[in-house]
Amino acid sequence: MVPCLDGGLLGGDQPIDQSIFPTTYPSNDQIATLQSWLEWRLATLESEGAFEEAYALRMEMADWLLAEAG
Repeated sequence: MVPCLDGGLLGGDQPIDQSIFPTTYPSNDQIATLQSWLEWRLATLESEGAFEEAYALRMEMADWLLAEAG
């Protein structure tokens, strides 16, 4: 399959079977795992006095969440 400049398909191309791809949204278990890890990592950084690193991690997650919402 050769993509067109606009991202579409050329005549005669078959669309990609979307069922072979995983869902784009994480499962509740994946979200819970990420949240647990983030809470643990932030607590660890703050207990070590690494407040700038903890702040940076919070801002990275905020950027990620805002990008997903947009």
